[in-house]
Amino acid sequence: MKKNNVWRIIFEYFMVTIAGACNAVSMHVFVNPNKLVPGGFSGLASVIYYIIPSINISYIYIAINIPLLICSLIFVKGHFTFKTIWATVVCTILLRYIPENFIFTNSMLIAVIFGGVCVGFAMHLAAAYGGSNGGTEVIAKIVAKKRPEIDLSKVVFVANLCVLIIGGALLMILEGQSIWVIVYSFIYILCGAKFMGMFDRGFDHVQKFLIVTDKYKELSEVITCRFHRGVTLMDMFDEKGNIRDVKMVMVLCQYRQAAALRQIIKKYDSEAFVIIKDVGDVFSRPTFNRSYRYDKQK
Repeated sequence: MKKNNVWRIIFEYFMVTIAGACNAVSMHVFVNPNKLVPGGFSGLASVIYYIIPSINISYIYIAINIPLLICSLIFVKGHFTFKTIWATVVCTILLRYIPENFIFTNSMLIAVIFGGVCVGFAMHLAAAYGGSNGGTEVIAKIVAKKRPEIDLSKVVFVANLCVLIIGGALLMILEGQSIWVIVYSFIYILCGAKFMGMFDRGFDHVQKFLIVTDKYKELSEVITCRFHRGVTLMDMFDEKGNIRDVKMVMVLCQYRQAAALRQIIKKYDSEAFVIIKDVGDVFSRPTFNRSYRYDKQK
């Protein structure tokens, strides 16, 4: 194995270690003190811990993840499984040894927001470096191997929602919690998913504008001049296959510049048909974000 590959693997496992640590902090500092149900196997471990507090949550967490990790070893294999095992071990160790009085807040609203940031960052790091934090993410990976046509986001969402509803109902019955435990737990799940997406895309992610207009010459010129980016012009055809006198202008820009581009489109063709889509990445141009310029006066 080459030296560069060794360092790359070490770095990936280091980042997965941070992911496992963030997951543990989210559970211990924000979720458990406020008796939230975060969904997935973490939520299942938390619910069992609320009902049987005499058992340390670290033991519960590792115990319910072991069957999934065994399934991952059988059906998925590879670095994904080993990184998931490592993230689970890191989370388990920290859940065992973080001091019990290490609590950030008793406010459920603050807990779901900051806990969502932590778990979103944990999920982003684990996924970005080829692993996961266990639980429903492992189930989704196994399903993907057998049924690649299934929307995995729905699998994860349904699994999390089932744990949330069942766990919340148990807490309401056995612990006397109000319906708000389900509401706040659902907000926590949404915050985690939202922040994971933000970390994946970046806080100034790229957007793609598809502009159908007959003022394509003027628009192309002003966009090229002000944004210092090339544009792509595509012919438009009618139902008979004849080329129309309009074209589609495609251009990429940063999220922070989208408002300026909207104003340009309104100024030069207020009747243009515009489609805006988020772009996950521009991998072949790593300096795209850093080299962005916009001249207002030109």
